[in-house]
Amino acid sequence: MAFPSKFSLQKNMIRKAPALQPPCSVGLIAPASAPRTGDSLRQGVENLAARGIKVVTKRPSFDATGYLAGTDEDRLGELNAFLQDDSVDALFCVRGGYGSLRILSQIDYEAARTHPKLLVGYSDTTALQLALFRHAGWIGISGPMVAVEWSESSCPSCDHFLDLVSPSFEPGDLDPSHPKMSALVEGSACGRLLGGNLSLITRLIGTEFLPDLAGCVLFLEEVGEAPYRVDGLLAQMQLAGILDSLAGVVLGGFTEGEVETGKPSLTLEEVFDDYFGDLGIPVATGLRYGHYSDKISIPVGVQCQLDASGGSASLTLMEAPVVTS
Repeated sequence: MAFPSKFSLQKNMIRKAPALQPPCSVGLIAPASAPRTGDSLRQGVENLAARGIKVVTKRPSFDATGYLAGTDEDRLGELNAFLQDDSVDALFCVRGGYGSLRILSQIDYEAARTHPKLLVGYSDTTALQLALFRHAGWIGISGPMVAVEWSESSCPSCDHFLDLVSPSFEPGDLDPSHPKMSALVEGSACGRLLGGNLSLITRLIGTEFLPDLAGCVLFLEEVGEAPYRVDGLLAQMQLAGILDSLAGVVLGGFTEGEVETGKPSLTLEEVFDDYFGDLGIPVATGLRYGHYSDKISIPVGVQCQLDASGGSASLTLMEAPVVTS
């Protein structure tokens, strides 16, 4: 596999995509797993159309190849075709699952640098968003997916996403309608907001696809991992020297990781305190983000400010994630 050419954000500008203003067109991609049902995908496309967002496709179906939405060639070809396509301003993922890691080394990063777009998705999409930030300067959105959130009859997280990427967006509190987060460690920090799914981030350690996280505010979520597994993932980040270089940490949902009855365990709170309590940087918990329905969208790569004091915390965006008027 041929790896992409070196790309330094210190020498090249961040590349923001245009704001999304219906009527508009977006590309539909399935870089990981296939939709769980055809009905959920169709409903998602219909709900987007009702909002004035036309969905464009590059292949006729997303038939499953095991746990993948087609072969590596299918998924990579679809993505690269959209990277070269100026007719869409955003790429919306069908769903997460697994598969993006398999195609990172063959993505057309040169085309991505030439044609910046919003990449929208979360979970497995974390790998694509971080790779495209590092090698193309893309600002992504960890947000709703077509066969998941967009397929629902009511989708507050979709509303938050559209507000975030609209031409009239103004920087400010990321989640002003929700009660404040909690401060695990008090303090204040500014930096680029980078992160996503913890497992995907750790799988990028030691590769050419993880951005330099030094000085960033790292946001994290996870699903289906018991406390000892979360402990191991954070230990890997610590051993790689990543945790000591951060400006701040924001923790979202760590869901579906219940401990087996009768099995001894630390709590997640104890694990977080072990790894983040003595770093000397602000750490917040309770970010309304993760693998549950009531969540917000989060820009990947924008400048932000994290404030944690008096037991509460807030996260403020210092810039828009898209090109606004």
